[in-house]
Amino acid sequence: MIELLRRMHRWAEDRLRGPRARLVAAVLCVAAVAAAAWPAWSVAQSLSAQRSGILSALGRASAADRDPSAMQLLEARTVSANGRTYGGPRLISRPIDLFDEDGRMSPESREDLAWRLVAEQVPPWLPSFLARSPVQVAILAVVLATVLALVAWSGILVPAAEIGVPVLALAAGLWVAGFPSATQWTVAAALSFLLFVLLWRAARALLAFRSGVVAVASNTVIEGIRSMAAPGFALPVAMLLPVLVLSRAPQDPLYQAIPGFLDWGHTAVFAFSAVFVLFFGCATTAFEMRDRQVWSVVTKPVSPAGWMVGKWVGTLVLGLATALGGMILLGIGAHVLAAQAPLDEQDARDVRNGVLVARSGTAPSYEILAPERLREMVDQAIEADAVLRADLANGTQDEAAVRRALATERQKEFLDQQRRIGPGDSREFTFAGLAPAVRAGLPVALRFKLHGGGDDEHQRFTTMFQFTTGEGAGAWETREWTPGDPYTFRIDPRFIGDDGTFRVRIWNAGFDEVAKQPVPNPITVFIQPDSLEVMVTESTFERNLGRALLVDACKLAFLSALAVVAGSILSFPIAVLLAFGVFLMASLAPFLSQALEHQSVDDKLGWLAKGFQHAILGVATAVEWAFRSFGERSPSDSLAQGRAIAIPALVSAVAGIGVLWTGAVLAVGWVAMRRKEVAVYSGQG
Repeated sequence: MIELLRRMHRWAEDRLRGPRARLVAAVLCVAAVAAAAWPAWSVAQSLSAQRSGILSALGRASAADRDPSAMQLLEARTVSANGRTYGGPRLISRPIDLFDEDGRMSPESREDLAWRLVAEQVPPWLPSFLARSPVQVAILAVVLATVLALVAWSGILVPAAEIGVPVLALAAGLWVAGFPSATQWTVAAALSFLLFVLLWRAARALLAFRSGVVAVASNTVIEGIRSMAAPGFALPVAMLLPVLVLSRAPQDPLYQAIPGFLDWGHTAVFAFSAVFVLFFGCATTAFEMRDRQVWSVVTKPVSPAGWMVGKWVGTLVLGLATALGGMILLGIGAHVLAAQAPLDEQDARDVRNGVLVARSGTAPSYEILAPERLREMVDQAIEADAVLRADLANGTQDEAAVRRALATERQKEFLDQQRRIGPGDSREFTFAGLAPAVRAGLPVALRFKLHGGGDDEHQRFTTMFQFTTGEGAGAWETREWTPGDPYTFRIDPRFIGDDGTFRVRIWNAGFDEVAKQPVPNPITVFIQPDSLEVMVTESTFERNLGRALLVDACKLAFLSALAVVAGSILSFPIAVLLAFGVFLMASLAPFLSQALEHQSVDDKLGWLAKGFQHAILGVATAVEWAFRSFGERSPSDSLAQGRAIAIPALVSAVAGIGVLWTGAVLAVGWVAMRRKEVAVYSGQG
């Protein structure tokens, strides 16, 4: 059986060797894609026509003017268009949320509502993002046809078919068995892995100039692919990201599903890319150095330092291929999720304003205790504690250290009081510096995450936001929230003062529309330092994704240099231990920083124990300081929270990690490799 398959493989490759056969194969691939895309395009075209009719019916919807379509939407929760009635209480739960303060529907709200009303007609075999637009079906068909044509023309159609035909057969079997999600995952995983294959082909073409350092890099790329090291780390990424996209349940809100996908997805992409460059960088150098048979150095010839740089370039290129492919899949997955039907208008609005954007945050300003008042409170605390006074009197504790600790504690308590809201109470928060954003017409939103009641995810509460600045001062908005979950809503520019100041009073209470009075919540609300921000949209999600890729590329450059240098100097086990140890310390630097804030030396211990604690704190502080930049440059949180990766942070990552750190590691390797013997001529051949 195996021999028969080998003969068929050789027969197919022989038939596709000539340019005419490859051209015919490319044409057949294009025709197959067109035939497969036609049903999807027909469904998308039908849904697009229905949405156009719904948009026409909603074109004049105004609650303020009591337009018939608006009144039907508010009273019956339906829309009449295309000779039929769409909607109902299940699809339109709160029609009042569709209208703004002036009683009108924004174009974005009409678009989202029109899609939500026809989304149930999407067949299970068609992904929602394709059904949303026939243009997207056509674009995807053109891309797939182009890719398959390139595959056929480049001569890898036979191996691609040997993988693709079993995958399609498996997908067809799953579809017949009644597992549409498994079918979509099978096809998506196969296409995702095909993306990595094309990136590896592009990397080999990029390093086609086989001379000197480039030749070593090209050989390293070929080694990584043929040894299955690169495919072994790219395959889990290609399999995991589609799972994260398809795991979203219909009842899950999109404003939680998309950030979760971006957070977990980017973490997985960078983790697999980093582990690959560390493992492969150590292996490809350590084993060649062990055998002292670096043939590229013997035959080219290349200097030992040039060989090391070539190894670094090849390892980095393979790692970047994994990271780039993962980022492309992240962007596609995020837009696929965003194309699905939201739960309601609030869910759709939160996705538009707070998820697929790139924003910068402004925290509220808080009062701090004056030095005189703080000194007075510290004196009172010392005076009220007889044991502490005795310790200070006999020298058991250092007075300056005690005063610093008490001052820090009192200042923290004062700040915590400003972020605590009791049941039925309210507190006003002030944000400054928003004038440039208002003048530029940039979208402004309020992001909040409230805590309380043990952060029970099964509880829901209502909070009122009262705006106290700008032309709209006195207006208020009611929001439902779950403890510990982040929320975002758009801020109208008329709520911001002429000086760029925005004030909002948060009430720990809902509002009873019947009794026309507040209803206090049964819990006390706590606001963490980073849980309340005014967010200004500065860029697009795609640009932010590109910035995240650049930060990851700088980290991978440093890690691949570390692995290659370690493998060139040390044996494989020691090199792996060193490289992974540095990577873990750098990744855990933010957690180490938080631990150091709450760690101190106990003055009551003996001198030996205190010396040991001082040594531990010294080592931990040095590690945190050395790798602080690596840990702070984590794009996962920025992508998940829709937070822009600032240009200064980007420049710092490129200059610090990408240039200085990487250059320093390569310089250490150059010094170590100057007199190192990397090849022994056997005297044969």
